[in-house]
Amino acid sequence: MAISSYIGKVKKASLTLINCEEDFYLMKQAVDSLYEVFKAITNIDITKLNEGEILLPSGVAISPSAAAHCLLEMKRTAIFLRGIKKAIDIKVKNNTGLIDILYAGCGPYATLISPLLTLYKAENIKVTMLDINLTAIDAVKKLIHDLGLDNFIDEYILADASDYSINKDYDIVISETMQCCLHNEPQVAIMQNLIPQMKQNAIFIPQKITIDAYLKNPEKWDEKIPQKVNMESKFLKELFSVHRANLDCNKYRETVGIPENLNGFIELMLHTTITVFEDEVLGANDCSLNLPLKFYEFKEQYAKDIEFWYSLSDKPQIECRVASFT
Repeated sequence: MAISSYIGKVKKASLTLINCEEDFYLMKQAVDSLYEVFKAITNIDITKLNEGEILLPSGVAISPSAAAHCLLEMKRTAIFLRGIKKAIDIKVKNNTGLIDILYAGCGPYATLISPLLTLYKAENIKVTMLDINLTAIDAVKKLIHDLGLDNFIDEYILADASDYSINKDYDIVISETMQCCLHNEPQVAIMQNLIPQMKQNAIFIPQKITIDAYLKNPEKWDEKIPQKVNMESKFLKELFSVHRANLDCNKYRETVGIPENLNGFIELMLHTTITVFEDEVLGANDCSLNLPLKFYEFKEQYAKDIEFWYSLSDKPQIECRVASFT
């Protein structure tokens, strides 16, 4: 396929994802089209999900195949692209010079920026691609070259984003390196490292990640319909939010009181909400990053207060303990 055909497909898919609102059929067509092009150029597909992952002091850097797979989560891709485009448009409108963008953890496809480059001019934007995986760096170099987008690139950097020292004043920094409930991957460590190095008016994407505690009643299967029924959740408390003004993990600690009468709401769940930028938000069940995670099931109530905290290590995760019993 000629470069002109590749770039045309990528631009069409990008515009669809930006403009299709909640039309999931169009979203699915768009991400499938991007995947077809990106796989053809890079020769990286989704068949080797664990091959090439890297264990870091701050968590796991997923494999190139796993990073490629993220593209196919259609709402995840659509909302991130919409939020990033809004951030770029604000910077282009307010700036007279180049907009410098750092994409930390770009993966083999640079999923959250490469489709958008087809909508801009290279004199407006320069992008630095950073990843710790050499296979990903080599792949994204080939992707950008074969799409004819080399003029948008400032440099490619092989480095760990959780300890990388920024060498310029970026206007936008993008890093989506997480799982639901900020488990296992180094998102928090990367934010703690990069955000303090950014200039005051720079934008970090995502803007905020919030973890909330909910109570949920057990799902029941109705054979007559057939489907799950009577699924309801009740908000309990925000545990913590990770954002520019709250990067201290010592503050990611909260005690949640459990109601005396559960009224059938016996499952304690944690929800992850991701504010990409402004009103572009991913909430419960929008993608794998937002899957509610069950921590307890109170078949016989025994916990009155449960303390949660975030453990930042080579296996980042939310931990908890029963602080008081009924």
